[in-house]
Amino acid sequence: MLKLAVSPDVEAFRKDFQNWLTSNKPPAVQSNSLDDFVTRGRSWQQKLASDNWVGVHWPEEFGGRGLSLVEEAVVQEELVRVNSPQLLGLFGLTMVGPVLIEHGTAEQKKEFLADILTAEKIWCQGFSEPAAGSDLANIKTKATVSKAGFHITGQKTWTSFAHIADYCFVLCRTSEAEKKHQGLSYLLTPMRVAGITTRPLKQISGDDEFNEVFFDSVFVPASNIVGAIGEGWKIAISTLMYERVVLTFARQLQSEVTLRSLIEEYGDSNDPQIVSALAAATTEATSIRALAYKHLLQYARGAKPGPEGSLDKLLWSESFQKISRLALLLKGTDTLFGESDPRGGETMHRYLYSRGRTIAAGTSEIQRSIIAERVLGLPRQNR
Repeated sequence: MLKLAVSPDVEAFRKDFQNWLTSNKPPAVQSNSLDDFVTRGRSWQQKLASDNWVGVHWPEEFGGRGLSLVEEAVVQEELVRVNSPQLLGLFGLTMVGPVLIEHGTAEQKKEFLADILTAEKIWCQGFSEPAAGSDLANIKTKATVSKAGFHITGQKTWTSFAHIADYCFVLCRTSEAEKKHQGLSYLLTPMRVAGITTRPLKQISGDDEFNEVFFDSVFVPASNIVGAIGEGWKIAISTLMYERVVLTFARQLQSEVTLRSLIEEYGDSNDPQIVSALAAATTEATSIRALAYKHLLQYARGAKPGPEGSLDKLLWSESFQKISRLALLLKGTDTLFGESDPRGGETMHRYLYSRGRTIAAGTSEIQRSIIAERVLGLPRQNR
């Protein structure tokens, strides 16, 4: 597979991390259990953080190494190489943390950043609602404003890990404005307080990491707003730009684990159709990684994450579905279900999980619209 090689310093950094991983083996993933993922993921992230291998692109004053997204990409590559489980605190590491570093107050940075690195505090994302998923500006969740803070009332949905999270970054409406994207605010909301109810949503894969979240006059201190009242849309867009850089890159690498295992198992096949399918999947995955590298290098040179991140998200999520479907076709029905796992074997579980990747974090249709309008500059048709 394609590997990022930019400079001797970056390769020296990679070698240091490889040496660390040799002495610090990642935990083996025992099952598809969410409880197992949480327990092992927290312990593993804490171990990585204790030696500063988490959030290496964060400034040193906030617990990082002051490096770039290139080195962060190297960390993700090496974690995949050793079959590391996905880090538990990715929402905090890839979205809340960078947003607070850029937009947060000194008090917010002091209160929240250290616990994000160690997964001591887990975050979830309070954006989507039943009537405002892809149309994010249409959110209805409201927050009434007082001197002491805010009281949130409303509902969020598809909220990953809400039932285990300590905090949620909530986009809510603090005033009625002429344009939908105005009058929004971005609040750092504690999850273990009165007025919050979470209800897990069972997915087709059998997982229940998604949730509905109901807010019944939930109090949030005034000190927990990021930016000013009414600046929520700007902060939310900044969050999504960061999400489509590091978080998508990490997931892209995880999907290549599947492809790599297929190549190892079927790469010597005498069936030309199998060889052709693997070659096509490898070519596509490599091309997508090359584009992601191009964007990472732009950010390392000082550019801010922008709408081009929608290319990475769109291409990866659709490629992941193709790879997962190819695994199903190659392995056949005999290996799909395991007697000890009522939800099905790993191959089927991954395929079913992949179906949601073109919906989560913005549907493929929305990504194409962003690319057309904000990357290619095409005119927007009247709707």
